[in-house]
Amino acid sequence: MNALKLALPVVGLSLALAGCAAEVEGEETDATSPEESALAVSRLKGTWESATGPIYSIKFTGKFAQTLGGGLRGHEFTARIDTGIRCITTPCPSETEVTGVYKSVGQKMTLASFDRPTAEFARILGDYSSTLTNGDKTLRLKKADGTIDQTFRRPAAGVACGTTTCGAGLVCCNPLRNICTPPGGFCIF
Repeated sequence: MNALKLALPVVGLSLALAGCAAEVEGEETDATSPEESALAVSRLKGTWESATGPIYSIKFTGKFAQTLGGGLRGHEFTARIDTGIRCITTPCPSETEVTGVYKSVGQKMTLASFDRPTAEFARILGDYSSTLTNGDKTLRLKKADGTIDQTFRRPAAGVACGTTTCGAGLVCCNPLRNICTPPGGFCIF
């Protein structure tokens, strides 16, 4: 009887240690090297724009983030996505802004939501192959299930105009008044 009393705690302790070892092994296989993660984050960091949807723009940050429950640990992203709504009058909510977690390891990127995503947001979540080209000025994201294949570019830097900066596709027509117009557009002097 005494041997049984002594054996039960020993068996329980060995099972607990085996369980802890399994958890640690799982964490190690999920972790990325600091160099790999830091390089991927620094190359992706910033805003990327696309001419078409379902993702119109995506901004990758270096801010640490994780999904609810810690299932995915990575960095925060914000995206402007197509809602699928088409209207004949304004205002029309044809796009929305969403925020989630991204993790990039090599050429694999995972996008996830913090919590329960909307249907529109869920469409863009998942695993992607990511390719940076053109001196890190072009990003191609191809979703593993084949539903999304988009090319993004870093937005062009604006032109200085007085104390402001003109947006992409605009020129400075009056720097004294900080007025930007489309090329050849009407300008107040």
